[in-house]
Amino acid sequence: MNPWPHIPEDVVAWYRDVFAEANRRVCERLVNLPNVRETSLDDGLIEALIPEAAPTLLPSGAIVRMDTHNVGGLLRTGWPRWEPPFVRRWETADIAVLVFVYRGETLIAKKIGLLQTKRLYPDNNDVEDDEDEFELFAGMNRFIRREDKQAIGALHLHFSFSEDSVYGAMRAGSRQIQVIDALNRDFGKAVYYLFYNPHEIPVSISYPIKERIRLDRPAIGCRVLDADEVHQALTGLKGGDSPTYTTLTQAASASNWRLEAWAADLLLTCQVGEQFDASREERVRYFLERRTGPIGAALAVSITLPDG
Repeated sequence: MNPWPHIPEDVVAWYRDVFAEANRRVCERLVNLPNVRETSLDDGLIEALIPEAAPTLLPSGAIVRMDTHNVGGLLRTGWPRWEPPFVRRWETADIAVLVFVYRGETLIAKKIGLLQTKRLYPDNNDVEDDEDEFELFAGMNRFIRREDKQAIGALHLHFSFSEDSVYGAMRAGSRQIQVIDALNRDFGKAVYYLFYNPHEIPVSISYPIKERIRLDRPAIGCRVLDADEVHQALTGLKGGDSPTYTTLTQAASASNWRLEAWAADLLLTCQVGEQFDASREERVRYFLERRTGPIGAALAVSITLPDG
């Protein structure tokens, strides 16, 4: 496999800014909708990157672009192979980030980084459920057939995030952890965790909100952690328990990167993720398309290096 090419600094800076804005927007969505579905945060990340899809010429002469693909929806449940009662299908990762480097018209290098996403739950654990397939199949009936009286409690809610808040969809001893370990062992360390957090901790949000919360640069926000460090932290928990914010923060001594640092400063410069060529392409296709269903979203980062 060829050595990874040098990436111009303005390319790294461009991608850093793009992912920093995505970090800000996803974090803003979380604090304004504290019980939002985790998959809606995945969608928000992709939506924030779409405006940067057009090819862009940078001062170095490099051209950058970003293609996005988001499937989501029913492919997370069991379709087209239904298994009563519509068992949910999870994947090794939720978001794939692929990097393609060109010199002129020739593709000279490519690599992949995979993100398994988990959101921090508020202390009351009130989070909309991604796993309610029966509600999903009810479709528009959920919106049309309302109760005659509205539960006033639904309008007056309080959400608090603290260092003891948990990543409720992550469980010690789960099979997903075993599969991620196997993939990182057999293919190389490609899977990392992306944790959706509020902009600061502790923080409290109350419904009804009086005005939309606006953020600048979140102090915490979207963080990427090394899967080995995360899984090591989980070994100290009882089976089925979820890790707290503090548990993972203390365990992540070598990682705990901001999303934009992982994507630009590390992935583009080949410090994280796995490089691949034609001999490994079938494995990459398997990650993205086969397994029990396709990964929910993919980002294709393309870099055309300057002449000379």
